[in-house]
Amino acid sequence: MRNKHFAILALIAASIIWGLTGPIMKQTLFYVPIFSLAFIRFAVASVVIFPFVANRLSIDKKDVLLLIIYALFGVTFNITFFFWGLTLTSALNSGIIVSTIPIFTLLAAELFLKEKVTKNIVIGSLIGMLGIGIIIGRSFMKNGVTLSPLGDFIILLAMFSFVVHEMLSKKLFKKYSAFPLSFYAFFIGAISFFPAALYEFSQNSSWINNLPSSAIFGIVYGIFFSSLTAYCLWHWGLSKMDATRAGFFYYLDPIASTIGAVVILSEKITQPFVLGAILIFLGLFFAEGRLPYHHLLQHAIGKFKK
Repeated sequence: MRNKHFAILALIAASIIWGLTGPIMKQTLFYVPIFSLAFIRFAVASVVIFPFVANRLSIDKKDVLLLIIYALFGVTFNITFFFWGLTLTSALNSGIIVSTIPIFTLLAAELFLKEKVTKNIVIGSLIGMLGIGIIIGRSFMKNGVTLSPLGDFIILLAMFSFVVHEMLSKKLFKKYSAFPLSFYAFFIGAISFFPAALYEFSQNSSWINNLPSSAIFGIVYGIFFSSLTAYCLWHWGLSKMDATRAGFFYYLDPIASTIGAVVILSEKITQPFVLGAILIFLGLFFAEGRLPYHHLLQHAIGKFKK
């Protein structure tokens, strides 16, 4: 039981990290080519995680193809479409589209994994969507609606790729632990990005000599947070609970994106944002059927008393 509650904390942390990724990566992509940034992120991440999983990398030959497809959808297709879409649409639009992942995860999990969709999950989904609607409405009223059909569609493809990745993850988790699978996702993703990154470098190698501090921060954040930390936490959390429940934590993305805008762009927290955030957490409460921290707090208090 305790593992499940730590899994909830892991999914929350991963969702917050990924929520901040949109605006940070959009800023970084002004200076770093798409595939170069993707290759650097996952190549370095795979090198960093390798010593921790080196003795747990054995894979059954019959699962190799599934593992490659899992990595391609989770890293290669997802990141390629996400980065490409970010260059064509706003970070706000991308956050809106990504926040619909829980609904598509719910449908896919019911169809392909035969996971049971409970009344609590449906209620939590509706409440979470209402919270997102309020946050989005606040942003639209302030900034106006900007339509970028091609960019938005490409972000949508990134979202579908990640949902497929989640479904494949659940199959692989039946036989393999989360962190070795994360390494394979990073490593296979890095290999797939290398030819395009090499081509970009052959066409324009000067970008590497003209990086402002914001782009360097974006690269570092992408390696150690968006890739290494968030993927590992998400994979571990997903291995401990149903995909339908795990998907709900994507509702935290717009909250993290707004907080990122406050820190990076000096925007102000508004009452609609606070209301939307409360509804999102309320939706998570209904989906879980309990407060996720309850048993963790009880355990901590018990230790303190001793």
